[in-house]
Amino acid sequence: MSKEELKQQLIEEVVKEIKYSLDMGWKEAIEELLSFTPVENLIGYLPEECWGKYKSLNQIKNEG
Repeated sequence: MSKEELKQQLIEEVVKEIKYSLDMGWKEAIEELLSFTPVENLIGYLPEECWGKYKSLNQIKNEG
């Protein structure tokens, strides 16, 4: 298995665990994981109409 395939398998397993955690009402681990995600990626995941609300966060990157 190539590294790319292994990484895709890892992503799929993490998504599965995230879905399970949400189904169980557990969001703390997901919030912790997202806290390490760059702000621009978090903003980019949202619908475009929400981007302006977080524009100032994008200037400080992920320092907070």
